[in-house]
Amino acid sequence: MKPDRGPVPLRWSLERLLAGMGAPQIDDTMMIIDQWPEIVGARLAERIEAVAVSGSELLVAVHDPAWASQVAWLEAQLLERIEALVGPGKITSVRARVQPREGP
Repeated sequence: MKPDRGPVPLRWSLERLLAGMGAPQIDDTMMIIDQWPEIVGARLAERIEAVAVSGSELLVAVHDPAWASQVAWLEAQLLERIEALVGPGKITSVRARVQPREGP
C-alpha cells in the first residue's frame, strides 16, 4: 500500500495528464488562444477562431467551408508563428471544423 501524500493540486494532475497525451501545457494552450489575433491577424481572427488543442493538434472553428480551405493553405505559416510563441513541437498541425452560424 502506498502512503497517502495528501491532496494534489488539480492543475498538477491536469499537466501530467496532458503531458502523457503529448499535449502542450495549459499555459501554452491558453497563450495560443489568447494571442490568436496576433498569430493570424485581426481580420482573419474574425473568421477563424482557435477553440482547443487535442494532443498536438490545434482545432479552429470557421463558419464557411471556404475558410477551412484557407486554414489548410495557411497551416505552415500558422505553425511557424505558434512555434515562435510556445516553442517547437508542441503544435504540429491545425485542423479546421465548420460550425454554421447560429441565428438568422
